[in-house]
Amino acid sequence: MAKGNFILTYDIGTTGNKCTVFDEEGKKVWATVSGYDTIYPQPGWSEQRPEDFWRSVIEATRELIEKYNMDPMNIGVIGLSGHMNGCLPVDGQGQPLFNNIIHSDVRTESECQALSKTFQSNEIYEITGNRIDPHYTLPKILWLKKHYPKIYDDTAYFLNTKDYIAYKLTSNLGITDYSDASLTCIMDIKAREWSEDIAKGVGIDMGKLPQIIKSHDIVGKLSKEAASILGLKEGIPVVAGGGDGACAAKGAGVVREGMAYNYIGSSSWISTPSKTPILDKKARIFNISDLDGIHYNVIGTVQSATISYDWVIDNLGRYEKELAIKNNDSIFEIIQDLAEESSIGSRGVFFVPYMMGERTPHWDADARGGFIGFTLYHNRNDLFRAVYEGVSYALRSVLDALEENQLKVEKLSLIGGGAKSTLWNEIMCNVYDRPLYIHAHPGEATSLGAAIAAGVGVKMFKGYEEAENIIEFSRNLTPQPQAVREYRRYYEVYKMMYPALKPVYEAIARL
Repeated sequence: MAKGNFILTYDIGTTGNKCTVFDEEGKKVWATVSGYDTIYPQPGWSEQRPEDFWRSVIEATRELIEKYNMDPMNIGVIGLSGHMNGCLPVDGQGQPLFNNIIHSDVRTESECQALSKTFQSNEIYEITGNRIDPHYTLPKILWLKKHYPKIYDDTAYFLNTKDYIAYKLTSNLGITDYSDASLTCIMDIKAREWSEDIAKGVGIDMGKLPQIIKSHDIVGKLSKEAASILGLKEGIPVVAGGGDGACAAKGAGVVREGMAYNYIGSSSWISTPSKTPILDKKARIFNISDLDGIHYNVIGTVQSATISYDWVIDNLGRYEKELAIKNNDSIFEIIQDLAEESSIGSRGVFFVPYMMGERTPHWDADARGGFIGFTLYHNRNDLFRAVYEGVSYALRSVLDALEENQLKVEKLSLIGGGAKSTLWNEIMCNVYDRPLYIHAHPGEATSLGAAIAAGVGVKMFKGYEEAENIIEFSRNLTPQPQAVREYRRYYEVYKMMYPALKPVYEAIARL
């Protein structure tokens, strides 16, 4: 291995920073993880300390060097990824002025209502490719401006997670990439620049918005100070990187139209590439810029995926969980075995996975989860299987919304924790009626996407199209005609449930 041919990536995730080293062929060499906490000051509030992000970078890098005897001279470039939708105000010296208000925070309902009055119906969606929603950056900036005007005044830039780490590594402040910028609800998705109409309309100083560059552009070089702290060599190129959703697309091998990736984690989404933004008449789907800064990823999100599964295990599978701990077995395999004892359609039991409201296609915070159709005839095996199927039906409705907008999905790559469940994968394949390709390393796709962007940035890779050849899949699944026909019948019933239950959800919310 030639010196300087390794790619070091930092993936600043929701629960921790995954620090990974890849070789010039995109193969993982070493990896470490340094965790951090999320702060919940009030119901609906979610914050993280930016100093924890930097601490995690230091700890993970030093562990790589010490645990694997890594030669710092082997690192040729640094790539970045991070969770999106954040709001981290920093002053002119790069000092954080407030905790990072992260993607899951929903404190800004009143700001969203004000935005709906300032702009005409769907006007922001038409400009940004994203609907007004508390998760996004724009209403969070407005919340800070209202409640902490001095912090707003003192802010030099509003950054996202990986942008702050880019500054700590290079001392170059006020830079972001197109993917992160596109999910702030401030960027004009077609013009690929900050929207003056939106910024002026809500009274945001455009000077506080960072410069936007492509994900493979070089932000700067590793500073002498950062190199000394991390134990790396000074001058390593640091590439801008991208938001986790955009990085995952390339890390999943999705480089052409007709392909898509399906992330199955606490929440779940399906993303497919497009040459242009796709503006749905019902605003069910949303758009983010691709890592290349030219193309787009069109996405639909299901709010509660494995988090629904975890809830069912914690509350209906306590006995199995205790048994798994006692025998050092996998609780997930135990639950899967029980679910397999049921049958397609869970013998008529349906699970509606709206445990935290729902996004695509309903965008209804008042929606609620539940089991429907169970009787004294049914058992827990049916309920366990119904959860797998219910999340799969919800994701099929995302596919429907994409295809109603002429985005034909021919096959999907599966990444995230849910990609480890063989039964769930088979159910998805048959519910979607699409071939599924299970990523060989489903937890590494985001880091790998950041590595690919970094490799493109220093000409280690010719272009993003090489990602398709780098990715490895552990297995492929093909829809089974009989199962597809049966699931189609159950899915038609599932689609009837939200319209019928919406008045009930609204009544419950009023309570």
